[in-house]
Amino acid sequence: MDISIAVATGNKHKLQEIAVILGLSPESIYSSRDFEGFLDPVEDGESFAENATIKAKALAQFIQSQHPHHPFLCGPGLKLVISDDSGLEVDALGGRPGIHSARFASTELGIEGNSPDSSNNEKLLRLLSTTDPDKRQSRFVCVIACLPLNAPVMNVQTFHGDCPGRISNTPSGLHGFGYDPLFIPDGYEESMAELGEHTKSKISHRSRALEGFKKYLHSIL
Repeated sequence: MDISIAVATGNKHKLQEIAVILGLSPESIYSSRDFEGFLDPVEDGESFAENATIKAKALAQFIQSQHPHHPFLCGPGLKLVISDDSGLEVDALGGRPGIHSARFASTELGIEGNSPDSSNNEKLLRLLSTTDPDKRQSRFVCVIACLPLNAPVMNVQTFHGDCPGRISNTPSGLHGFGYDPLFIPDGYEESMAELGEHTKSKISHRSRALEGFKKYLHSIL
């Protein structure tokens, strides 16, 4: 596939995961940090899909208006901007932290924006400290928003993926990020942070959303 993708994130872990799942070279994928002056938009949507769409549209509009001669736009092939919004939904917490997953502990820390993974994990364990192990069902959810910049139809498309599992009592594993050390996918005894990139790329919420995205790509190429 002769395509280039700009991803509305500065998270290196996400970029690497997306490249692996899509089977694209790192040179085909750009971060929002590759576009000087871009500021992350306010994610004030009420769902993963709304927030993903906000980010994709913001980056697409910025690139077209501020960087029309950027290598991303000037090379051959299809150009797309994508964004993902993802998070953890815990049944015992009424679906929290949900769209607030990355900034779950921000209020307690007195900061704006995302809070450290360690603080988010500590808060999650604290809230679940009296919850029985068999009532810790949860799921990772991901929505990918895609905006083709030079395709006949330039509407935003969204693709959903989830990975069901449960929350463990203690973090384990050195791979992954976010809540991965606490999340044990259904059918496994290891945490997402212990499974490694190969397994994670097959079962993760992001990989499942990207599978839908890949089918869409084939339909427009």
